[in-house]
Amino acid sequence: MQIRANYCWLVMHILLALGLPCFSQESIDYEDYFQKESLRFELFLVGNKTELKVVPGQVVQEPTWPGPRNHLVFPFAYGKNAVRVYDQATEKLIYSFGFDTLYSEYATTPPAAQGRLKTFPVSVRIPKPKSRFRIEFLARQKDNTWETIWSESLKPSDKNIRRESIDFGDAVFELQRTGEPSERLDVVFLAEGYAESEKEKFQSDAQRMTQYMFEHEPFRRHRSKFNVSAVFKASTESGVDEPDQRRYRNTILGASFNTLDIDRYLLTDQGHRLKEYAAQVAYDTVVVLVNSKRYGGGAICLDYCVSTVDDPRSEAVFLHEFAHSIAYLADEYIGSVTYSDIYPEGIEPVEPNITRELDPEKIKWKGLLAQGVPMPTPREYKDDRQDRRLLVGAYEGGGYLKTGMYRPSRNCAMGDGLDPFRFCRVCELAIEKVIQYYAPDIAQ
Repeated sequence: MQIRANYCWLVMHILLALGLPCFSQESIDYEDYFQKESLRFELFLVGNKTELKVVPGQVVQEPTWPGPRNHLVFPFAYGKNAVRVYDQATEKLIYSFGFDTLYSEYATTPPAAQGRLKTFPVSVRIPKPKSRFRIEFLARQKDNTWETIWSESLKPSDKNIRRESIDFGDAVFELQRTGEPSERLDVVFLAEGYAESEKEKFQSDAQRMTQYMFEHEPFRRHRSKFNVSAVFKASTESGVDEPDQRRYRNTILGASFNTLDIDRYLLTDQGHRLKEYAAQVAYDTVVVLVNSKRYGGGAICLDYCVSTVDDPRSEAVFLHEFAHSIAYLADEYIGSVTYSDIYPEGIEPVEPNITRELDPEKIKWKGLLAQGVPMPTPREYKDDRQDRRLLVGAYEGGGYLKTGMYRPSRNCAMGDGLDPFRFCRVCELAIEKVIQYYAPDIAQ
């Protein structure tokens, strides 16, 4: 027992030294609580700034659970929403995951503040329990506490769980496979706005984005931890909705520019259809490639991201949005957006790359701070011992705010650093933590 304790102590300190998450929750053996399948709960979120109601839809069984089997309780403080699953007999928490939704962004806009209700389809997937369980949907409050909005108890044998085939006969391309889905970060590209005649173009676009991702750190050094696939479903029309131009296209996912009244913000509000489409392959995260020459994209963190493919900056936009969607990274730039209070004053954001904290002993990236760096860090600060592009400090401006919010780097791909494209050290480490969660390489 002492040998085991010393080993665990050593592993914990190795992880801390690497800046990786310490998965210290009570161990949950996947085989004790879960079957090989997964369950997809199709929910409808109805709300505005002050109200939120969850209306349950159908529950769909998928053939496999591709997610992590070792760390079933989410180890990060990320997400404006969360799902938790409890074993009914013991009340033990056996699974959790945090994520954002389009509703959580809408709730910060002026129409939501004026009381306008909107409905957002959202799909939540969990490993299929062996015994009766309770599932809860939670919303983060402004003070970072959680409120349970909806819960339901269910038997895994319930006759109302849909169990038909999820294979729709769409073309599937395997771009890279390095291991079993449960031991890899599984990425799937979905085609949006490609006509039947553009199948080869989509495959080429997906390969191009994959290549670009693995040309940049930290993805390059962790390439072996990824599986990448692509699914093609033809749209009736080529292109995408552009409401500001009064242009509309009949496409599979109904993706649209002008999401939340931001001209280049490109998302889909078809959350159920999105996950139904993706479920034809094993996936952890979804990338929607939109067949358009226009500059634009978007991300719902820890859920999916979207990018156009034929603008000169499309590859950089894709990887910027992908970093949002897998690692919960915040935008580090300053700008006018529809969101009015996405980061409440006086509350520390949970995103790993922005902060309100200036105490070097308390700042969330204190282990990476340059020695003797002033706080806040002047934009033109120089240190002859270190490349200014790599220097970590606390630069004012981030999360769309000009003052009172700080970012770790002068230039980063999560801010204005798209050319050349480079993540700062803090963002690299945050991405690596999530890769480690999906594809651990140290016995834990």
